[in-house]
Amino acid sequence: MFIIGAGVSASCGIAVAKDILRESIVRLDQRDSAKAGTVHKLLKYLYPSFQEQLLNYPNIEDFLNLNEMARRFNSEEFMKSNLWSGPKIEAVQRTTLKAVTDYIWDLMQQKHALQIIKDFVRDHVRRGDTIITFNWDLTIERAIWDDIQGLSFWYSYPDTPDEDGVVLLKPHGSIDWFNKNDLPKATRVKGKVQSLDDSVCVFTRFDFSDLPEMANYTPVIVPPLAAKEFSQAVLKRTWRGVYKAVSQATSLNILGYSLPREDQFARLVLGRALRSNRLKKLRKSLSDP
Repeated sequence: MFIIGAGVSASCGIAVAKDILRESIVRLDQRDSAKAGTVHKLLKYLYPSFQEQLLNYPNIEDFLNLNEMARRFNSEEFMKSNLWSGPKIEAVQRTTLKAVTDYIWDLMQQKHALQIIKDFVRDHVRRGDTIITFNWDLTIERAIWDDIQGLSFWYSYPDTPDEDGVVLLKPHGSIDWFNKNDLPKATRVKGKVQSLDDSVCVFTRFDFSDLPEMANYTPVIVPPLAAKEFSQAVLKRTWRGVYKAVSQATSLNILGYSLPREDQFARLVLGRALRSNRLKKLRKSLSDP
């Protein structure tokens, strides 16, 4: 089993958490200075030392967590702000996540940059393996699609062991997952669409050059917040799969994942799963003759 973090995507040129906010908003500023300006205003409000000329953008995980706290406690009971109301903060968060998504999509078009991931899949990933990736990008998926072994994958951990393909768990969502109700029927017909649950679908192997209208929709991605709220069944199922996969793993390889302190939910799930794994092995050793 593999747990993969931003360090793996960095090998393809995608910025890690401490840099990706800067890279994304700078690109947004070149396309839409007004939207970038709203993000800058909130950054200056939350980080008084921030100056866009200095490019001293914070870690995106810290920014999104601070965003969430500012939104949740924006009330008369706590710290009411008329300057930054809850809806305004939510709008900036949506703009930020869309900017990050667009940034990742731009880099995903540089197919030569995926070679190192393709080499990893070819040399190390086999049928029956499980990959947990906390990244929103599609580097692993595209490497599997192009692999000469003819590997297939699915986004759900099976109830019973299955050796036919690779399990790919994405607990933070993916830039090719979308809410079904957000998309026009024409788009659904043009793309290769698979249902992940009653409300979320995945577009497999689509490209913005073929479906430019997809750039108008925000994908189903979960920020690495300390307190997560999951409204989609696929994300609840995925986190259950993460717990089950880690608790049952016979080998565990962690690549480019630092278990960020901002993601307390992931720390809790992985910590409990590892403890369960150790207890199972201890009980088995005690029961063996």
